[in-house]
Amino acid sequence: MKFFPEPESRKRFMKSGLPVILAVAWAPIVWMLFMAFLAPLLLPVTKSFILVQVIVVPLTAISLIFLLRLFRSLSERFYGEKA
Repeated sequence: MKFFPEPESRKRFMKSGLPVILAVAWAPIVWMLFMAFLAPLLLPVTKSFILVQVIVVPLTAISLIFLLRLFRSLSERFYGEKA
């Protein structure tokens, strides 16, 4: 493979870079879930769609960080090595 000439560099990238790619890929999905469930509750209270976004976007980031830590700990438990 052109990007990773030696297999060891590919393994290092997969252990460190793959969770970041996973978070970027899942961010819109998690954001849409939060918007579907929280926006109808927050919009009548705040009366501003922008304020709802200011609340939902950090919740999305925090939940993605939590999910990545959960997946890493589960991976550690099953495979026995640290990412």
